[in-house]
Amino acid sequence: MKIRKQLKKLAVGMAASTRIHLCILGVLGFAGYSASGQTTYTDTQGDAVASTLPANGARDIWSATINNDAANFYITLNLNSGANVPTTGFNYGIGITTGNPTAGGDTSANTTTHGNAYGRAISIDSSLGGMMAWIGIFGAGGSGTAAVPYTSYGFNVYSFGTPGAVGITNGGWTKIDQVNSGQPFTATSISITVPMIDLSANLSLTPGTTLFFDIYSTGGSGNQTAYDSLANPSPTQPLPYNGTLQYNGTVLDSYTIVAVPEPTTLTLLGLSGLVAIQIIRRERRLGKCSFTSFSVGGHPKN
Repeated sequence: MKIRKQLKKLAVGMAASTRIHLCILGVLGFAGYSASGQTTYTDTQGDAVASTLPANGARDIWSATINNDAANFYITLNLNSGANVPTTGFNYGIGITTGNPTAGGDTSANTTTHGNAYGRAISIDSSLGGMMAWIGIFGAGGSGTAAVPYTSYGFNVYSFGTPGAVGITNGGWTKIDQVNSGQPFTATSISITVPMIDLSANLSLTPGTTLFFDIYSTGGSGNQTAYDSLANPSPTQPLPYNGTLQYNGTVLDSYTIVAVPEPTTLTLLGLSGLVAIQIIRRERRLGKCSFTSFSVGGHPKN
């Protein structure tokens, strides 16, 4: 008789333990997985340089957000609230490196070779490894004037030091990708979706890897300087303004790539959640799914 009671008690305990695990599974499955990892970067407002101050609002970078999933980087550039990007002919650039002095990036920092794929007067200091990748952001579907404003934005991606490289103003830069249009924008912001594979030629993109970068506003052609730098809280140059003065960045922001599960993993989590929710509902109707009615070991409390 005692053995039967002990077995019955053990069975009840196992059932309770199973129910509590299912309840927990339901909560986890329903919650799913969030890999937003979004990082926000801010800059000093009103620090853009120009021959006449205050500078055009589209020169003035206020903030940026960066996020990634398993396939893409999602980057949004936010400008001065007085900006009207469709009617300005400015470009924007993102310079990327590893931050390691031996990274092997473009360490040019002069008015001849510049240090980036666009030939702008912008570079990343050699102490940070030089510039290893460049994302250029440009207006499309118009001329960037009040009469013919941009209707879209595009971008291209360049990698430094890849085999067979043909530089624009200096050797070593290769165009990896070009998206001519379709990137969303407002009067004060531009968003781009950059495939991670575009940056894989000379950068490690495994989860946990930290990349160092800066975002610049610059001119639409020629040897134009950086009008503003996201990472630098100060103006990029002292007065009087020089539109072709080389800006050699020694201050960078950083972004750490977040781990994202494969879509199949997310699907399984979602399905397990749905199944477990039904079990939870049934157990609650029977009064058996209560986290307060069981001990840590899963046995009924006396």
